[in-house]
Amino acid sequence: MASYQESGTSPVKALLFDFGGTLAFLDYELLAREFSRPGRRLDALTLEYAEYQGRAMIDRFMMGDRESDVNSGYEQFFRGWMRAAGIPDEEVLQYGARFQQIHREATLWRIVRPGTFEALERLKSQGFKLAVVSNAEGQVEADARRFGLAPFFDTIIDSHVVGVAKPDPRIFRIALERLGVSPAEARFAGDIYSIDMVGARAAGIEAALIDQHGRYDWVDHRKIRHIGELHP
Repeated sequence: MASYQESGTSPVKALLFDFGGTLAFLDYELLAREFSRPGRRLDALTLEYAEYQGRAMIDRFMMGDRESDVNSGYEQFFRGWMRAAGIPDEEVLQYGARFQQIHREATLWRIVRPGTFEALERLKSQGFKLAVVSNAEGQVEADARRFGLAPFFDTIIDSHVVGVAKPDPRIFRIALERLGVSPAEARFAGDIYSIDMVGARAAGIEAALIDQHGRYDWVDHRKIRHIGELHP
């Protein structure tokens, strides 16, 4: 039974995870093929590194003075990502339409990386309650089942289904209520600071930022490379 207690805190009973970029990653190999053009060849690692600039763009947008809309933030993310990958601004709409077309056919966040199942098995066997808290379009639970992830989770929260999206803390509170734990008894991992970390903090949950390649260098926050590092 989960009973690990960090110094000065309540025992941790539940671990919450974002889905895309945390449990399942973009199919960069497929996107590299789709986004390459004669004279402008892309490779998967170039696209993955460039995606960090998308995160930087959405963080600047969401943390700015304006009344930030999360959907507009994701548009900023895609534009910054494509720009960093060397795709001209005038072609971004075309690439975005193709991205959405493929994503509607079968989610592009489809790569479950080595060590993920093992980490979830370890955490589950230690007695932790596990949850997914994702900004999505209503398909996360089905995706989790298709990838073999669903059996590990006690609840899967999809923003489209519950009607509220990160960084709004209410989506985290839905997860806490379903799990029957307090914010102090939970930890969260996600991959975008202004969406995941800010939202978790507003809900009173300690969180760790997924930074697999050690390139998330514009914010000072606890970072981990893999979900297995969220909790000892």
